[in-house]
Amino acid sequence: MTRRDLLWRGGGAGLFVCGPTAALLTPNGAAGLQEIMTLTGIGVTILGLVLIVQGKKAALALRVERSSHRMLPTLIRTRRRERRAKRQG
Repeated sequence: MTRRDLLWRGGGAGLFVCGPTAALLTPNGAAGLQEIMTLTGIGVTILGLVLIVQGKKAALALRVERSSHRMLPTLIRTRRRERRAKRQG
């Protein structure tokens, strides 16, 4: 595992801990703020869990998805399959 991957996973662990902590530290008397912080905490926790599991692959997937070349991996796989089919058949 690379240092970069460990940093992404460490950031995910931080988010995984900070989400519920922020929701628990919100004052109970604040009208509506408790619910908003709880929902935000759930979202941050899920994001942290994804980063823990995927590491730098999650960031790479987001970068590829936002790119104008997001269909490139599919195109490469399709062309490779076609070449293999020609060689075999």
